[in-house]
Amino acid sequence: MKGKDNASETLAKGLRILDIFGVEDAGFTLSQISGRVGLNKTSVYRYVNTFRELGYLRRDERTGLYHLGVRSLSLAHAIMEKSEMVQQVKPFVEEAYRKHGVHVDVGIVAGDAIYLIYRHESKDTQVFRSFSYSSEPYYLATGKAAMAFMDSGELRQLLDRLDLSAKTEKTIVDREELLAELKRAQEKGYSVNNEEFVPGLIAIGAPLFSLRTGRVVGGVSFDSTTDQYSMKEFEARFSGYLVELAKKISAVVSL
Repeated sequence: MKGKDNASETLAKGLRILDIFGVEDAGFTLSQISGRVGLNKTSVYRYVNTFRELGYLRRDERTGLYHLGVRSLSLAHAIMEKSEMVQQVKPFVEEAYRKHGVHVDVGIVAGDAIYLIYRHESKDTQVFRSFSYSSEPYYLATGKAAMAFMDSGELRQLLDRLDLSAKTEKTIVDREELLAELKRAQEKGYSVNNEEFVPGLIAIGAPLFSLRTGRVVGGVSFDSTTDQYSMKEFEARFSGYLVELAKKISAVVSL
């Protein structure tokens, strides 16, 4: 962890537990939480009980699974309603949806993960499981767009830390193949995701940059289904607009 001397390891461990509930809210057992965050079950029990008492997690007494609690949901709602960054991004996303009717995601990179900050779903993508946070950005269009424009040294260090595992049969898990894919994305100005996250779901993603530092800070993606478009058709129809949208959003993202 960068700045370790000035950081609270205890707090960081607790937040890692909350982080996993952003991936999906199907619920987790204590053993599953322990395995995902790399902490022993006794430590996880203490953290989870504290979060329960504070309302950030709840336990389903019937299944024994832990889910996000009302306090987490309330906090998330407040952030979405009041965040300056979200309010600046929202008009561009809503305009894109009105014009093209496509699912739009905007994600910001923090550490090795990418976090959703704003989304507008389309009717055809509502049945699919979507991300809200991922520590494995290589299988998302937003994540791949960001990775493609990272400094080469930074990218290779990130790949050293990632465990490239398949989400579908089309997920790219070979390091050199992924590097070649990211190079193609850099050349085109946008990434593609051809059913690499969920079967039947395709996406294209463009990078977001900080105008202050010039560094890549995230990505914006358009998603659709294979029932609506082929990957080739989707690229041809929307890639130009997406790249321009990314430039507009970059201008208001303050990082």
